[in-house]
Amino acid sequence: MLQPVIFGLNYQTADFELRDRLAFASEEVSHVLRRLKNSGIVKEALLLSTCNRTELYCIAQDIDFVINSLCDMHSVCPRTVRNHSYVFHGEDCAHHLFRVISGLESMVLGESEIVAQIKEAMDIATKVNALGSHLAGLFQMSLSIEKEVRHYTAINNVAISMGHAIAEHVRQKIPYLPDSNILFIGAGQMMQQIAPHFNYLELGQKSIANRTLKNAQTLAVKIGADAVSLSELHSIITNYSVLVFCCSSNSVLLSEADLSTEIGQQRKKLIIDLSMPLVISKTLKDYPELEVLTIDNIAKMVDVGIEKRKAAAKEAEEIITGKLDDYRAWQRKRGLSPLIKRLRDDSESIRRESLAAAEKQLLNGESPADVLKQLSVQLTNRLLHTPTVKLCSSNDELQDNLIDLVNYLYGLKVN
Repeated sequence: MLQPVIFGLNYQTADFELRDRLAFASEEVSHVLRRLKNSGIVKEALLLSTCNRTELYCIAQDIDFVINSLCDMHSVCPRTVRNHSYVFHGEDCAHHLFRVISGLESMVLGESEIVAQIKEAMDIATKVNALGSHLAGLFQMSLSIEKEVRHYTAINNVAISMGHAIAEHVRQKIPYLPDSNILFIGAGQMMQQIAPHFNYLELGQKSIANRTLKNAQTLAVKIGADAVSLSELHSIITNYSVLVFCCSSNSVLLSEADLSTEIGQQRKKLIIDLSMPLVISKTLKDYPELEVLTIDNIAKMVDVGIEKRKAAAKEAEEIITGKLDDYRAWQRKRGLSPLIKRLRDDSESIRRESLAAAEKQLLNGESPADVLKQLSVQLTNRLLHTPTVKLCSSNDELQDNLIDLVNYLYGLKVN
């Protein structure tokens, strides 16, 4: 039976540039999963691509094929990726997933945004029929473990959020900017957790730009902001000294051309892009009047409270390690399922054939009592024929083991 496998890279194994090159925008994920499934080599797959990691969980015959395929889709050298990535099989794969969903592998230890990101990845995989019973069972188990970890440990209480760090940095920079107007680009799960932290700052105009205006309006109500369509971005961008991007796009949303006025007048601007891949031009950081920050920069600002977090993480790890016993038991049960199905299918085939023969005898006018008696004898003989022959024809050592096994399976009393 094939075991689950994960291939991935994260902020601990790869720098920002490499993670950005192998990051997949949300609209790409469905295509990636379909391509892998259609290969015939990958039976199940789930792609988790966030600002901190790109991970492909799969049931596949050849993990090298999976790695090469992902790299090929973004024209990244597989050899480079392999030097900065990891591959875990079976129980190690499960252990890693349990740590990821519990926030133990996050930049900000214990952060909970990862749970929503994993649920979204599960939804996408389900919609394209890439999430089979094996991965579905594994991820449902991880969701249950995550709830237990966050309930019984202080992992949530010690997690200083990215939102707090970003808002604090903006507060410190506002006195040096032309104005205190701020524009949020994106209204997804992560932005919904970040934006409310700005309610405590004295700001000028606040606006939220998003593809779906309704989502922008919902978030705008929570923070007292205006909502605009993303299509208006280029026409309003010069009105804001602070730009916070957290969205998904296959194309660049902000380039030098969009900021030509600011660059020409050397007007300061703070640009924070939390997206992965980036949605702003990478060359913007070359202009001294523009302060450009990415998710890695923000992570370094976070007060990690390292000792409290280590204690909470240790408690969480103990829970996860204990749950690996449940995973092993589940895997053993899954391993028995095909065997049990074959036994039942074989027995069902014998039953149908014997029943058909009995019905034919009844149609020929034979005595029902005689037919039933013959049917019962035939069923007994056919069901026991193969195991009896195998038992009698085995060598002495194997026969001793088979005798013990048969006694156990059938609950026979040993004389």
